[in-house]
Amino acid sequence: MLHLDNPDSEMVFYVLLRAVERFYAQYGRFPGHSNDEVEPDIVKLKACLCKILQEWGCPPVFDVGSVFFLLFENRCRYGAAELHSVAAFVGGCAAQEVIKLITGQYVPLNNTYIYNAMTATSATFELLSSVCCCLFLV
Repeated sequence: MLHLDNPDSEMVFYVLLRAVERFYAQYGRFPGHSNDEVEPDIVKLKACLCKILQEWGCPPVFDVGSVFFLLFENRCRYGAAELHSVAAFVGGCAAQEVIKLITGQYVPLNNTYIYNAMTATSATFELLSSVCCCLFLV
């Protein structure tokens, strides 16, 4: 279950970043890299999302005015920008997980961890091994 029907689910961002990853693989750059490319890149990013959802056997979730549409517009507008405070948080999380693994104390995160800096929330999901990764969102 991808929880895509809930706009507050962190899984929405996971799917968005998987689409961005596919966009980068196809075009060799991040969407919205320059101001001239924002509008065309929204269409290309939407196509990447549709392909991913089709591969996963999920119905399309991209209507004008939907959460996905607004997130894709915003993702294309900021290009590949990175905030230093989010990078610092990510580094702290990664270091904490490494310490857990080395010392054998506490339980390390299992599978996919998503941090949403906009709402200061996080979530973990158990996904198939072929789609696992750690995602940190600005």
